Amino acid sequence: MKQFLIKSTILTILVFLLGFIFYSTVFKSFYLPVLPFAVLLFYSTTILLHAYLLNLEGKSAARFTSQYMAVSFLKMFFYLAVAIGYVIVDRGNAKPFIAGFLLLYVVYTSFEVIEYLKVVKQNK
Repeated sequence: MKQFLIKSTILTILVFLLGFIFYSTVFKSFYLPVLPFAVLLFYSTTILLHAYLLNLEGKSAARFTSQYMAVSFLKMFFYLAVAIGYVIVDRGNAKPFIAGFLLLYVVYTSFEVIEYLKVVKQNK
């Protein structure tokens, strides 16, 4: 878990730096003040769910699979609810927010899956 925490913190710092570079140059007109909070949301959610899944990993395969699918579904539903909630509140900035939010979802979900697969392979 410690390695995951370090790697996810490095990833988040990298996302902040790249976001700063891109939003201060090329995508300056698309910057939304809420996007840094979205990064923190993905960072904290990823850490919490990874810790939960690590606790499940030693249990039976059937129970782990069903729990993993449920957690993945709830996470996706939660992110969808956040995105829809923001779009309802600020329709004018919906497109840049959804684009940034989707990019963060892909980055953090890919990272989480890759790191979790490493843990599973180590334990086998």
